[in-house]
Amino acid sequence: MHLNLDLLERWLSGWSLARGLPLPQREGGGLVVEVGWPEQLRRHVFVDAGAALQACAAQILQHRVFLKAAVDVETLRHALPTRWAIERPRYLMSRATPMAQAAPLPAGYALQSAIEHGAHIIRIVDADGQTAATGGVVLHQGTAIFDRIETAPAHRRKGLASALMHALDAVAGDADRLLVATAEGRALYLSLGWQELAPYSTAVLAEGQPGDD
Repeated sequence: MHLNLDLLERWLSGWSLARGLPLPQREGGGLVVEVGWPEQLRRHVFVDAGAALQACAAQILQHRVFLKAAVDVETLRHALPTRWAIERPRYLMSRATPMAQAAPLPAGYALQSAIEHGAHIIRIVDADGQTAATGGVVLHQGTAIFDRIETAPAHRRKGLASALMHALDAVAGDADRLLVATAEGRALYLSLGWQELAPYSTAVLAEGQPGDD
């Protein structure tokens, strides 16, 4: 897949649909979603940390507005005034074809599925019915967006993440696949045949920082 604003719009559309939010709109050379949460009012997404992102940042005086770009954290740090806090790095990843062979579900666990907002949610539960791992996938305009994939700490290193990814992959069918990974998740997805497209970094004008220089 070629990284451009169209691809980022596909990712961000799936992210928004999974949360029942409005679809992203194009604005100022990037994308914007009106999130409306107490901890996140809005997010702006750009392909790079160039003039469009910097012009957007210069107009933001409100806290809890997020800037995201497909660049590494150092590039984003250098592009923004020091009032912007840079979060831990993430990675935009893709896969063009279904995963080959399903990973077996470890003994003592079961799969559950549901629909929440626009996402197919799969949970792996333990023998007590407690959620051990969970993740979602949104199908939108020929793209499967994998989202909020997490394994509870007490259930890690048991093969649940691989089993969960294969279960989600079965929902994706023949669609192109996209996700944004943490540094920890990146290694798993690479081992499952996903490819890293680009770093994906976040800045936020946090509480306690002045709204302008």
